[in-house]
Amino acid sequence: MTRRVRSKALVTDSFAIELEPLTEDAAWFVYMFTLTDCTGFKVGFSCNPLQRVCTFSSRYFERFDLAESTLFAVADCDASRAVEADLKTLLGPHRIEAPDWVPLDAGGHTEWFSAVYFDDAKARLHELANGDLARFSSAFDRFASQLARVRQGFELWAISQVQRVSEAREFVNRGYAVRDQSAPLRDWLAAYRYFDIPLFADDPELLRSIQRSVGMATD
Repeated sequence: MTRRVRSKALVTDSFAIELEPLTEDAAWFVYMFTLTDCTGFKVGFSCNPLQRVCTFSSRYFERFDLAESTLFAVADCDASRAVEADLKTLLGPHRIEAPDWVPLDAGGHTEWFSAVYFDDAKARLHELANGDLARFSSAFDRFASQLARVRQGFELWAISQVQRVSEAREFVNRGYAVRDQSAPLRDWLAAYRYFDIPLFADDPELLRSIQRSVGMATD
């Protein structure tokens, strides 16, 4: 019998995404995030791949080809380390430099590999899966599912964030140096648009107003 474990949360600029409770047999993932410019891919492991990809870029949906990016479910942290180590041994001769837009504090700068060998790495995961295709998912599908589940929570956060953006602009108009408060909200709105998840279905004008407040083109 599979035991439920505590839910995880993705906290980014005051927006906490509560994810579904994870089960022991799918609590960890080895990921391979492919770059949209087709130059390379990132290998790593995480119990929260969405949180991890956000550390590389808040515009991760533009930086990575999420439909091609692969998530491979493993039993636990030790298993994920072992699979990652196996892939790194296979791919070791084909390392490339991390993209210059990846922040230093994101870590993992030595685990980027030439895109030419992505299929070899995926084939190795299939060997390790031993025919269990259910262990594979695309990053796009999983992330879209996660964001759709927390849509209502995001809408509430977006409304409160608009007020922060407005207040910050008032301070700027008075001559104070204030950090731009609109960027996090703009990035999250863009992510929902990328995944084609409708927001404020009952009040589309509110969505347009929020988009305008952060300088986004309205639909």
